[in-house]
Amino acid sequence: MDGVAGPPGPILAAIVIGFTSTTILTSSLIRLGPQSLEPVYGNVLPYLGFFHGLVVSLVLGGVIGARYWRHAIAAQSPAAAGARAGRLTIDVKTARAVAMAFDIAALLTALAPLRVTYMFRWSDRLGPMWGALATQCMLAFPVFALGGFVATVGALRLAYNPRSPARQGTMLAACLGAIAILIWVGQRFSSAHGSCHGLLINAGYAALSSVMVKLLAGHQEDVDAADAIAAASEQRGVDSRDNAGAQLALLRDRQLRKLRFLPAVGSVFFALTTLFADPTCTSGLRAGGDAGTPGYQMLYRNESITGWVSVSDEAERGIRLLRSGHSLIGAHWKATSESTFGIFYYADAVRLIKGRKHNPEDRRRASLPAGGGRLRALTRKDLAGDGTERALQIGLGVGVSARSLHRQNVRVDVVEIDPAVHEAAVRFFGLPRNLNAVHLMDGRRFIDQAPAAIYDYIVHDVFTGGSVPAALFSQSAVGQLRRILRRDGVLAMNYVGIPNDKRTLGHIVSTLRTAFPSVRCFAETLADLDTTVNMMFFASAEPIAFDITPDVLQVIGMDTIRGAMLSEMLGHELDLAVMGDFPGARPITDDWNPLPGWQVPTAAEHWRTMRKLFPTSYWLNY
Repeated sequence: MDGVAGPPGPILAAIVIGFTSTTILTSSLIRLGPQSLEPVYGNVLPYLGFFHGLVVSLVLGGVIGARYWRHAIAAQSPAAAGARAGRLTIDVKTARAVAMAFDIAALLTALAPLRVTYMFRWSDRLGPMWGALATQCMLAFPVFALGGFVATVGALRLAYNPRSPARQGTMLAACLGAIAILIWVGQRFSSAHGSCHGLLINAGYAALSSVMVKLLAGHQEDVDAADAIAAASEQRGVDSRDNAGAQLALLRDRQLRKLRFLPAVGSVFFALTTLFADPTCTSGLRAGGDAGTPGYQMLYRNESITGWVSVSDEAERGIRLLRSGHSLIGAHWKATSESTFGIFYYADAVRLIKGRKHNPEDRRRASLPAGGGRLRALTRKDLAGDGTERALQIGLGVGVSARSLHRQNVRVDVVEIDPAVHEAAVRFFGLPRNLNAVHLMDGRRFIDQAPAAIYDYIVHDVFTGGSVPAALFSQSAVGQLRRILRRDGVLAMNYVGIPNDKRTLGHIVSTLRTAFPSVRCFAETLADLDTTVNMMFFASAEPIAFDITPDVLQVIGMDTIRGAMLSEMLGHELDLAVMGDFPGARPITDDWNPLPGWQVPTAAEHWRTMRKLFPTSYWLNY
């Protein structure tokens, strides 16, 4: 090979395959890595340190690739490599190195679900922070390092130009920069797969890439061997016995070369074994699925667009649980069908505000004769609407608020991004099938497109996995919520956080006040303001004065969780004046949205809380 010559056609094709496959595999794993950890670590913690691990892995692979290249160059110069038969050229060595990396990547990825399952058993000991990072060291980071190796070796061969080191460096930087850009673009547009299926597809793709590169390398070896035999014959004169011996050696090498495809066959075998043996590779109920979780019976499971969604019954406490990832998004007592999370009943207070035409106490007072008299007794009919009220619930959970408002004769629209959550709420938690409308789509997109001034109430509850979608808490989103509410409409927004985290709450309050002059907030409990609790914000363009009277509570029923929570709500109010005056508090915008970073402590605390509420075996069975 000439000192400045480019690689021959087959090797160039092998390098292009290496670049393309590296881009696809890396882009896919950037999505699949955190997604695979979400059922055990939630949707925030798997991303901690992930980007840094990605960069370090790619750089480490690149360093190993550069050292391999220097060793190959030092061991055999390109010009002399093809001069003798039986000696590999630098081009063939490059292709073989690329194929070897894909073999290892295919094997690692095919067995990844089993390694991840093993690492999950250590999650309690490792904790929420280090556990996720340690699991990625067994899942994605080794494959990223192999991708860095392939990209560097291929780029060094394309850029090889000992006569002009400056041009060589420019070419190398251009190749690696292009690959980095393609990886960034690829992960932005990579299609969604189930975590296990996605990993196994990647394993098959890596194995296929290895086979293709090996075929190209084998073809180049044949060409190099034939050229070497011809050159030797010209130097020594034609000797049929020498040629026959060389041809026999070449034939023997071709036969042995078939063994190089065994790693690809092994990868496919392990991928198929994992597909049928690993429970995370199949949706739906499976035989013996509850064996490791005594006391729990799984009724439903499905890997949907937001992760694993499951419904289980717990015998000891008599509750039914709706789980999404490492979070409970709803639960109810089987005996009464009431929510175990009382905060959801705070949202019913949107219909108990003075000055609103549908407030039952205002209607009762309005029914007094002109001359005065005694107030008549309230009945359940007084608490029901007249069918003209309209409510929107963003984020369904088990549908506590939607079901409650529907029973009060309010026309309810639901927006839920995950079809599996809606299916579970209907099948297992009594969500009415005759709601006004159900929109299975992104909440932000819905409120951006909805007509103006059509809702009397909006219930905003999108917390899951330790975090909230930040785009639904920005100034623009709040403005859209105000736009689709009627003049005296009320927003009830559930937020899970730490009450004493005045920085985060200060920004949320400032954001709400950009659209709603009147804002109040109530915590589920005031027992510990330094731990994670549910908080319900109420916001409106009109003053908010609740009219939760003893008569109203009597009709609701003080023996119900709904009545008990509403009776306690006013005593759990948080002082928003302190939060709104927090230094530096300002509205959150789409361009400046610090919530994802600020939610890390909440996510870690939420993870620990979930592990206290339910045993580890429950979380590992998804």
